[in-house]
Amino acid sequence: MKTDPRRFAPLGLVLSGLAVITFIVFLVVKSIASAGIFQPPDPTVLERGLWVSLSIFFLGLALTAFLDPDRTRKFLVGRQVQYGSNAIIMLLAFLGILYFINLLAYQNPVSWDLTENKKNTLATETIAILKDLPAQVIARAYFSTRIDKSQAQKLLGDFKQYSNGKFTYEFIDWETNPVAAQQDGIDRDGTIVLQMSGQKEPVNPVDEQSLSIAVLRLINPEEKVLYFLTGHGEVDTEQTSDASYSLIKRALENKNYIVNPLNIGSEGKIPQDAKVIILAGPQTHLSQVEIKQLQVYLDNGGAVIVLQDPATLTKSGNSPDPLASFLSGWGITLENDILFDPNANPRFVVLADPLNYGQHPITEKLRGINSAFIKTQSILLGNAPQDVTLTALANSYDQAWGETDQASIDANQVSYDSGKDHPGPLVLAAAAENAATKGRLVVFGDSVFASDGLYKQGNGDILLNAIDWSSQQENLINKTPKNNIPRTFSPPGNVGIIGMIITSICIIPLLVIAGGVSTWFSRRKKG
Repeated sequence: MKTDPRRFAPLGLVLSGLAVITFIVFLVVKSIASAGIFQPPDPTVLERGLWVSLSIFFLGLALTAFLDPDRTRKFLVGRQVQYGSNAIIMLLAFLGILYFINLLAYQNPVSWDLTENKKNTLATETIAILKDLPAQVIARAYFSTRIDKSQAQKLLGDFKQYSNGKFTYEFIDWETNPVAAQQDGIDRDGTIVLQMSGQKEPVNPVDEQSLSIAVLRLINPEEKVLYFLTGHGEVDTEQTSDASYSLIKRALENKNYIVNPLNIGSEGKIPQDAKVIILAGPQTHLSQVEIKQLQVYLDNGGAVIVLQDPATLTKSGNSPDPLASFLSGWGITLENDILFDPNANPRFVVLADPLNYGQHPITEKLRGINSAFIKTQSILLGNAPQDVTLTALANSYDQAWGETDQASIDANQVSYDSGKDHPGPLVLAAAAENAATKGRLVVFGDSVFASDGLYKQGNGDILLNAIDWSSQQENLINKTPKNNIPRTFSPPGNVGIIGMIITSICIIPLLVIAGGVSTWFSRRKKG
């Protein structure tokens, strides 16, 4: 009795099915090994297993066609194949459209940076620095073949793009060209040296902030000394906390300022190298002697920045303050109220109107940027003395008011009293300049707004701009490199990685296959 070979044709399909399962298993194991969960003794076994299982899959299909050619032929000319042919045609058309769209996109590239802090796009401050380069900047990037330089290439290319031709760069292998590396003082792989007008600045690590800082140092090679007054409970610039000024200090040092503390009471004088004196949130009054020294310093062309909290929030309370007479000599009065905004939460957070900044170098580029002042007092600008120009830098919204009743504030029952309180809009910060002496003075109604806890809200910009203007460094205004926002990635555990691999390689494809099989059976029942 002769055996019909068609009886064994399904074995070819079974063989192909087992090959598919084996292929998936090898693929899962290879993915787990690539994730670093384990290291196989011989990685080539996995690669060979994938190719062998794929070969067996096609061998099984060929065996089925050889043992039962009639049924295979019917299958190839049946409606299932027709449906499949239609699907293939649609797939080819879809791929053709994708190719056409991709070709258009390649010829007309447009990119969007969707990261929270725009880390893939140069900051506006960096672009402003590059557009105003006073001379040619040459960047020499020392990278050996052992270090990936793609990120540095992109960053240097972006710098060149916005520099109006004043920023150029080259890559040098410091291992094959040790002479150049020695001349530039390079002792670390992956270091960039910037050079302008004979000055050099090394950059490592290589990122936008470090490069921007280096360019600023080349533009302003002269170090300028700033002094923060101490001895009266002022804001700390050394420690890191929400209430300190450590971020302000770091930003100033990045712009080549030297930041030092100064206790006039113990030193007995203001140093001759002081470009700016900053009085940030004193809790007790300055002495008459200290006030006199500040006045003499201003009369000789110095600059002073005062950040004074409302008297009721300091340790001195409402006792007479010598600082008040000092400021009144410039036409400035601190109102000793506390501002509230009925639309804010909490109400003692008062926003400066971003469309109503003063016409002044400090604020001319801050239009549209919010600054938030916390428990601030208002500033009254009177008649400017001879040769003095007064400017309101920041103003509150109309609905804000200055509360003068401390009892209501303590009881948390504040409301606007038209007979006693100060109606908005109110001045939050002011600047004064004496054209005759060249002295400059900037006054803020509180000191909390520029602390580390609120620096990221943009409040740091107005204080840093005030310092740049006061030190007569107008070319640095609004060119403070932004601090990088740290991002940490916590990878999933081994179980999570295995789950993702199985889901992507097994579960999702099997659901697609199950859907196709279900559709095939339903169509077969319908004839």
